[in-house]
Amino acid sequence: MRRVFALAAAAVFLACALCPKPGFTEDAATVRLAKVIYALARQDTYAAKLAIGSLAMNRVDSPWFGDTLGEVLDEQHQFPAGDRYDAESLAAAHEVLAGRRTLDAGTVYYRSAAATERRDDPPVSAVGGFLFYATDTAI
Repeated sequence: MRRVFALAAAAVFLACALCPKPGFTEDAATVRLAKVIYALARQDTYAAKLAIGSLAMNRVDSPWFGDTLGEVLDEQHQFPAGDRYDAESLAAAHEVLAGRRTLDAGTVYYRSAAATERRDDPPVSAVGGFLFYATDTAI
């Protein structure tokens, strides 16, 4: 009887070890947005991270940019392609993808507040180290 019990316990242990454990996994879009947020605003405030994510999603919603987050993030010279992210960047990506926006819908351009180039139009918002714009006025 002990032998049967030991074999049953070993079988249960082996099944638990071989079966994948349920857990939380991130989808590719969330991770990709988190990497962009981290690449741009890793040293900045959480508000700046939300603003960068909001701007990306504003572009998705705009008729002038790609229709998907991947298309928007793939546009040349617009968003850096980072390979790291942290918990705060991931949290901001989750919030933005769940519908939270911290910028007006028409805000679809940004630049670093430290950039030396001048723009003709004033920013519609300044968050952390970034200035945000609603028009594509040339620099």
